[in-house]
Amino acid sequence: MGRRFYLHRRTNTMEKPKTRQTNRCLNCGHSFRGNFCPNCGQKAETKRLRLSEVMINMIGPFVGGDNRFIRSCRDLIFRPGYMTRDYVLGKRIRYYHPLQLFVYLLSAYAVLSFLLGISSSIFDEMAVLDVDPDQLDLEYASMEHIVKLMAKISSNKLYGTVATALFAVPSYRLVFKRYKIERPDGQHLALNDTEQFYAQIYNSCISLLFSTLLLPICLIDGVDDVLGKVFNVVTTIYTVTLYKQLVGISWWKSALLSFLGFMLAFIFFLIVLMIICIIAGLIDEISG
Repeated sequence: MGRRFYLHRRTNTMEKPKTRQTNRCLNCGHSFRGNFCPNCGQKAETKRLRLSEVMINMIGPFVGGDNRFIRSCRDLIFRPGYMTRDYVLGKRIRYYHPLQLFVYLLSAYAVLSFLLGISSSIFDEMAVLDVDPDQLDLEYASMEHIVKLMAKISSNKLYGTVATALFAVPSYRLVFKRYKIERPDGQHLALNDTEQFYAQIYNSCISLLFSTLLLPICLIDGVDDVLGKVFNVVTTIYTVTLYKQLVGISWWKSALLSFLGFMLAFIFFLIVLMIICIIAGLIDEISG
């Protein structure tokens, strides 16, 4: 009898339903039960801000539990074109947004450069340029200033990368317009401007990733020229690889079309630079 009573009490205890606590979302004020607000998606457990959370948010993208940063960097190295293709076709939860990944890699590059005592080439090239009008003709002073400023911008890892990607969009779209990608709905469409821009940003992420990995080697004396040549060769190979995998063409076609796209982007950049210089010269003539 005692044993039956014990089992009966144990069964009733196990079958007792668990009650969930009602929470009020601190973001939108919605009352709900569960771990996430069904109205805005914020977590139910929102703790007070502390220094430990700041550190977690800073290093979270690099060592986070979702592994998106590590996966994105890994696929950039081993399958850059397929990764870009997956993102374009809608498989986006597994990777970081191209611009977001670029910002994280740029931050890692800047921090490592600071720790190693190496110029990061991010903001220092954007210093104000001094052009002495006494040493130059007045009608060419501003033109010289603009040429130097454009050169500085193109060599900068932040502004130069975005500017290069923008200049490359129309040229690469023109060169690769014949090659189309099969969409999930069965349509075969070429890359549009935004998709080309994201492909160029991913390509810039590859360059930035290798720049970060090569930073410690820069501390060795006499290796700058060699590293520069190796870096140019590696980034060129990866550009060819990216478009080969992205649009599914052969190596030689990707190499040829990538070279044509680069040359068209360079010509486009020169044309814009000439227009800016001509306008600056006309302004000097009018103001003089």
